[in-house]
Amino acid sequence: MSTWRDQYLAALQGRDKVESANLGLYDYCTKLADEKAELQKTAAAQAPSEEDEAPTSPQPSSLIGMGMRRVTSPAARPESPTVAQIRQDLAKAQQERGDLQSRLDAVQRELETLKSKAKVDNKRIAQHNASVSQLTVKLRDREEELRGKAKLIENVQDENVTLNLQLNMAEEQSDKLKKENKELVDRWMARMGKEADKMNEDNKFGL
Repeated sequence: MSTWRDQYLAALQGRDKVESANLGLYDYCTKLADEKAELQKTAAAQAPSEEDEAPTSPQPSSLIGMGMRRVTSPAARPESPTVAQIRQDLAKAQQERGDLQSRLDAVQRELETLKSKAKVDNKRIAQHNASVSQLTVKLRDREEELRGKAKLIENVQDENVTLNLQLNMAEEQSDKLKKENKELVDRWMARMGKEADKMNEDNKFGL
């Protein structure tokens, strides 16, 4: 499907084509007019003078009977075939000029329509460009925000890993201390048991 730019370019090309055709038509009409004027000038030079062409008054019938020749009006000269052809060509050229003018008017109306549409499209394009710019800024801000949150999450995860390591070490240390404390208690209890047994033995012999 052609875009409005293609339609606009086609309209411009059509207008140039019509204008070029009109230039050729004008030149052709001018040439025909020059040829017609030249033929009329030549015909006027070859035609007899007005006195020769003036018709003689009709003679009375009595004079004709006395042997005098009757004078009649000269016959109309047939129109030159060249002039007739020129007129025919001129009429045809005028008809073609009318057709071309109609086509030119139609193309110009279409061109004006395309210009109006182009203005509307340019305005919409400008609005879309502004919207794209705003959305681009918002998207960049959102990406920066997401990067910041991702960095924060990464820091929290690193901190959690560190705390888990510290907790594991503390639990190991606690288990170790519990074990040592138990050993100490067991040893102390064993020692106390031995001392108690010894004291009981000593008391038994003292009695």
